[in-house]
Amino acid sequence: MRTSLKLVLSGALIAVNVAGCNKPAEKVAEPSQVMKDTFASCTWEKVEGKSLSIWSYACGPDMGNVRLVADDKVGGFSLAAMPPDALTPRVVIRTFAKDKAAAVTSVLPAVLKATGAHGASCQLVETDYGDWGKVYLLEPTGAEKAGYDKLNAIEPQPNPCGELGIGPAGDRFFRVMADDPAKVIYYDMGSEIQIFDPDTLHSK
Repeated sequence: MRTSLKLVLSGALIAVNVAGCNKPAEKVAEPSQVMKDTFASCTWEKVEGKSLSIWSYACGPDMGNVRLVADDKVGGFSLAAMPPDALTPRVVIRTFAKDKAAAVTSVLPAVLKATGAHGASCQLVETDYGDWGKVYLLEPTGAEKAGYDKLNAIEPQPNPCGELGIGPAGDRFFRVMADDPAKVIYYDMGSEIQIFDPDTLHSK
């Protein structure tokens, strides 16, 4: 009886080990050719936080030691430079939670709290945003927007809706998480090509 039990257990362990060996390898996201050319000396890798993962380049000294790091305080990621080129991390991806069926605009109170000083008319406005498609911008509305546009056409103005809102430089926008409608993601794509690919962002 003991011999039979040992054989059964041994067979079960072998089956588990075989199943583990046959587990398909995770697919590696492919960066665009432009990213490959721009960051040729950097390493393409997956960066994981508690709730999200994304693919990004990690660069060495010749590119400022810049890499993407998980920032679970905002449910996202920050750009940081490793020593000796250390700099204050800049949040480039953050999460705002909502009910799955709720509109994107339902996160506005949380967004306004996070953005800092802002104009009274700031709203999340749906916009066709070039290659990014339909996104939401945090921007002033009505007379406040008209006044900002007029002055900004003469000389660059401070961001009227805080650090998460529109400004004279850089792309900052919001859109629903592709694989999780309960998350609205804020992206700060800056003014130049970034080391990370927002289309590889996934919930865990």
